[in-house]
Amino acid sequence: MTLPPIVLNGRFLGRPVTGVDRVATEIARAIGHILATTGQTGNYEVVVPPGTPLERAQLGENASACRTIGSRSGHGWEQTTLARYRRDAWLLNLCNTGPMFRRRQAVMIHDAQFIEIPDSYSWSFRTWYRILLRTLARRSLIVYTNSVASRDALERHGVVPLGKARILPLGVDHLDRFTADDTVLSRHRLRPGGYILAIGSLARHKNLPMLVKAFLAANLDDIRLVVAGGGNSGIFRDAGLPIAANVDYLGRVSDGELKALYANAMTFACPSITEGFGLPPLEAMRSGCPVIATTGGAVPEVCGDAALYADPTDPVAWRAALVRIAGDGALRAGMADRSRARAADFTWAKAASQILTDVTSVGR
Repeated sequence: MTLPPIVLNGRFLGRPVTGVDRVATEIARAIGHILATTGQTGNYEVVVPPGTPLERAQLGENASACRTIGSRSGHGWEQTTLARYRRDAWLLNLCNTGPMFRRRQAVMIHDAQFIEIPDSYSWSFRTWYRILLRTLARRSLIVYTNSVASRDALERHGVVPLGKARILPLGVDHLDRFTADDTVLSRHRLRPGGYILAIGSLARHKNLPMLVKAFLAANLDDIRLVVAGGGNSGIFRDAGLPIAANVDYLGRVSDGELKALYANAMTFACPSITEGFGLPPLEAMRSGCPVIATTGGAVPEVCGDAALYADPTDPVAWRAALVRIAGDGALRAGMADRSRARAADFTWAKAASQILTDVTSVGR
């Protein structure tokens, strides 16, 4: 397969890592690895705005292909400098945004949550995204999203034309690169197998208040609920989430700490009202951690028969699921085996290979 020139929009490399940034980083690394092994790195480069830490842009084997262009930053950089750069090349945008009026490009639109869960976003953000994403979806030659649920939502709300979006399942094998930092357990006085793990933020669709209330109602002796993510640990308390001796808000954790938390948790809980894909529950499954998952969004599509499900609007169902999984070791063992098998199908190499095949065959 002889590739056309490809330019990766590296704007995401200059900001704190979120879920979509993780996706972009891992796909970029996988593309770099494939091209390095086939001797085609000369056809690929990563471009970033001024001020981007270049060490962040060293994505595996394609580190030498990164360059800074222009003098602007943010959306202005994308819509002007990036829009004009290398029009002969395919532009690859993996974090929802990109130049509105460039045609020879691929854009990945992760979900329609800014429409479906409007309370989680400002009015100005929602308005800008409606304009930007609808234009991108119509102008770009290729549009990706990462699940059938996301595709259906984007089509239903008129963001993407019917039949245009391609499904690009994500990977989860990035966890294999990280060394588990087991010191996180002793620092927070956590007993292996003695806690339920959740990851989230204060965004309404993450549904953390419901989970905390269901956990407290379950009255699980000697079991703790550990909530990671969301910046500093105090923001959950300041926002009025329930405070209890057996509920711990850890704040942001490192990749190594998260891997250790997954591996030692009794179960992982994903109570989101909706998710465009559901990377955290899949990460837990890769670690052999049983998952209690929401029935909302794409999570059932991703987790399949390896998870135990509960309606995110039903705290009684969540309480029952927590009680059941805490009291049944055989259930947890069987779920752990199914989880590992399910997660093994999701690799970044598959996602990268699909993109490379598409840009080689589309628009010839």
